[in-house]
Amino acid sequence: MSSPDITQRLATTGQLLVRSGMEIGRILDSMLEDGDTVTANLQSQMLFLSRLLYVEPVKGYLLLSYCDHKPANTAVLAARSVTLRCNHRGAQFAFSGGKPSQNTHSGQPCIQCGLPTAMLAMQQRRANQRVQVPAQAPVECDVRMGVLSFEAKVVDVSLDGIGALVSDGTIPLCAGTRLERARIRHPQREPLYVDLEVCYVSRVTLENGERASRIGCKILCSPEVLEELIRLFIIDLL
Repeated sequence: MSSPDITQRLATTGQLLVRSGMEIGRILDSMLEDGDTVTANLQSQMLFLSRLLYVEPVKGYLLLSYCDHKPANTAVLAARSVTLRCNHRGAQFAFSGGKPSQNTHSGQPCIQCGLPTAMLAMQQRRANQRVQVPAQAPVECDVRMGVLSFEAKVVDVSLDGIGALVSDGTIPLCAGTRLERARIRHPQREPLYVDLEVCYVSRVTLENGERASRIGCKILCSPEVLEELIRLFIIDLL
């Protein structure tokens, strides 16, 4: 995992709701690297015991091994979504696997699920406590580029200061562009001002079918401002 990482942050907070796709990907990669056991409690008191085989962040899916109990595999494949848990590096993580389906990995049958959009992280001593998940609020960004101004949605911020925006696909941006004094707005907080250094621009299709640009960028700001941004996507559940 990257440094700083989620487990370090958990040491002081106890419980986190992770909505950063980049950080979720890093956590899943480290679970895969460690060969951790992943479980799901199913109907009829069945327990699904598995492990991660592959994580595909671009196409948005993960692969799980079949377990030794065939009825548990059948139950997972029949579900619309399963809640998966994993004890990893001294913490417990819970996340959903949507739309389970059959697939193969290295010639062996396995189960494919959609990547989670949120992950609950808890210290082991708090793993059985109930938590209330806060609603996700939109994070908007007002950007100026010369005489041109445009709006974008902030869809991700990682612990190491990498962000992702989604904007109109017609905006002429390219890697290396520096966007100064971008204003980031959240309905429950004061605006934050940052500089953005564009790392990449890729074309994406939104759920409504519209074409858009996903802008990966380095967030240039003070540590205090970066911490405020991180808290919008990695939420302390105290």
